[in-house]
Amino acid sequence: MQPERELTISSALKQVLVPLTLCLIFDLGAGIFLGISFEKLLTTYPEILIVIPGLMGLRGNVFGSLGSRISTSLYLGSSDPSIRDEYISKNVFFSIWAATVPALILFMIAAIKFFGKEGLTTTFQIILDSSVMISAILGIFTAIIVIESFRRGLDPDNIMGPAVTTFADLVSIPSIVLFIFIFERYAAAWVSTMILAVILTVSIYLSVRGGYDKKAYKEVLMIVSLLALIQSVTGNILQEFSEIIHRAVFLSFAYPAVIGSIGNYGSIMVARTSTKLHLGELPSRKFVDAVYIFPTSLIIAPIIFILAFFSASIFAGMALPELKDFLYFLAVYLALTAFVLLFSTALSIWLHRMGVDPDNGGIPLTTTLTDIIGTLSVVILAYLIA
Repeated sequence: MQPERELTISSALKQVLVPLTLCLIFDLGAGIFLGISFEKLLTTYPEILIVIPGLMGLRGNVFGSLGSRISTSLYLGSSDPSIRDEYISKNVFFSIWAATVPALILFMIAAIKFFGKEGLTTTFQIILDSSVMISAILGIFTAIIVIESFRRGLDPDNIMGPAVTTFADLVSIPSIVLFIFIFERYAAAWVSTMILAVILTVSIYLSVRGGYDKKAYKEVLMIVSLLALIQSVTGNILQEFSEIIHRAVFLSFAYPAVIGSIGNYGSIMVARTSTKLHLGELPSRKFVDAVYIFPTSLIIAPIIFILAFFSASIFAGMALPELKDFLYFLAVYLALTAFVLLFSTALSIWLHRMGVDPDNGGIPLTTTLTDIIGTLSVVILAYLIA
């Protein structure tokens, strides 16, 4: 039995709000790691600040697209709901190394900006090790989430996007902090790089052995490589304005939650629209799902604000916020949500008309562009609040 796909305001609150809220908690967990580590990154590893938004966003993009492809194949009946299915397993292995390519591109951009800075080799190892390890975990996690949701009669398109992109956000920053600790404390840390390089090589081999979906692979690699260049803009904005964001303390804690939740909205809309396009179900009222989902942001925005300030007060000793701070935050967040819901729907339809599968391009394009807009919005809020 396939899950019910029709959406109303009531069903959106039940199906979309719950996973979004759970994901928000994990995003705020990532925010705690970022808030606590922000000063160290600012002073010792500023090049990693350029890489962080891209690592978070592009990992979510790659594995969000993986989940969307698996979801579509399950609805079409071309794949069995099992991680042993050949199509699913090959896509998991492909996504491991596809997520590492943009991480290396981002490092090269950061290395050019900080050319000659001491410790760039260590930074390269931190980024490579983090990317491969987390990508392997995310590949398996994504496949299991989609398969189990489908088996239980839940629409994976409503769950997969937020779950995968948020888990990517959650583990990205802690994994970087972990490898910073390892490389600063242990001289033999280079062994981890050798082991993870072997895992990367094996994933490449298994993803292409015996044939593969050349169109999907090509589209994903081209898109994420291009978006890595675009994401470097996001990273440069974060790095250039890191001091003002650090002064508005709570924003360094809220940043992953803002960027992550906005990206989650985009992922849901792309996944839903893509599946409808593949099934020939897209109605004349193309933006009706956006209208039904938008009310959830009226609940999500206050949660982010309250929990981010609560975290900042505990871990950074920040004073209680003023009412104007909340009003600024609410207005900016609601505007961002409305834009993302409409934009991601329109983008999916446009990609489909251009002959590009929205499962491969929609989520990466949407979340990358919203990362830039979201980061700029956080900078504006920092100037208003600081």
